[in-house]
Amino acid sequence: MLGSLHDRVEADGHTVEYFTAEQLPPRLGGRLARFTFPWLLWRHTVAAAKAGRPYDVVNVHESSGAILALGRHAAGNPFLVITSHGVEDRGWAVTREDARLGRSPLSLKARIWHPLTILTQARVGLRQADHVFCLNEEDRVFLRRKYRFPEDRVTRLFPAADPAYLDAFPSRDYTPADRLLVFGTWLPRKGAADIVAAFGTLAARRPELKLVMMGAGFPPEVVLGSFPEQLRERVEYVGPGTEAELAEQMLRCAVYLIPSLFEGTPQTLMETMATGMPAVGTATCGMKDVIRDGANGFLIPLRDPMALATATERLLANRELRERLGRQAHEDVAANYTWDHAAEPLRAVYRRLAGTRIRTP
Repeated sequence: MLGSLHDRVEADGHTVEYFTAEQLPPRLGGRLARFTFPWLLWRHTVAAAKAGRPYDVVNVHESSGAILALGRHAAGNPFLVITSHGVEDRGWAVTREDARLGRSPLSLKARIWHPLTILTQARVGLRQADHVFCLNEEDRVFLRRKYRFPEDRVTRLFPAADPAYLDAFPSRDYTPADRLLVFGTWLPRKGAADIVAAFGTLAARRPELKLVMMGAGFPPEVVLGSFPEQLRERVEYVGPGTEAELAEQMLRCAVYLIPSLFEGTPQTLMETMATGMPAVGTATCGMKDVIRDGANGFLIPLRDPMALATATERLLANRELRERLGRQAHEDVAANYTWDHAAEPLRAVYRRLAGTRIRTP
């Protein structure tokens, strides 16, 4: 997402450089990256300052900004922008609640280690940031209340859809209703357990129904192993592809399921909606910002597989409803969720920060 947004920043004549976890030496990656990446990022910015080309703005993920925040004087005092893809404090609260409900176990090690590492770094970085980007309105409100940020210090960003998904829309046929789509990493916080339960209910009613799984982030055997054995042959696993290839796969599907417990705003939501597919999502985070209940999709309560099955069945059973919501979904993305539109809030913040930067000889 940020890469696409920063392409527009470069088009304005600015230079954008990237320092990512993929650049870490193998011995410093993996689980060590939560410690080594922030340290090496700080060293990278210090080296740039010593070479006479200090950065005006450094944009870093929420969980990696603490060391740079505390040591930025040596890095030439760049403006520090923190980007949250889902505020860590809020995500941790959801994880703990899932554990309390017995839905997803949480080890004692995780209960101790996560607050000491990820949460501590995130909180330090947020408190020291000159500006914070977040990906949904709930996060924006939370950050303003918790950290008492003024209105102009927190900006909500949103992802967009590649034109390939919008271009696919004219080929959509709303008659078939035999495939559901799940597009996203197969994780507990993405509602994996609720998808399995809801699909089991729907599959019992509709013998022809299949579930298409895209972008799972895990091997097929891991994903298929989450389903009862009798359902596995009705789950289609789709591997990586180009944007046009993924859009073509989406045209085969009637409804997008996204019952996440916690997100920023998923880019997959914009992409599927762009192809004219209505979504059924939980009424939280970015889903609540994008899905207009009964207009371009349906919103359901958290942790409610029966509500997921019921809303999905409404769409499968009613072609006219499916088409009306799907067409509106496409129109909403075309009007509001293109990359040029999505980049404007980020560009405005960068212009304001860089415009106040004073260099001393």
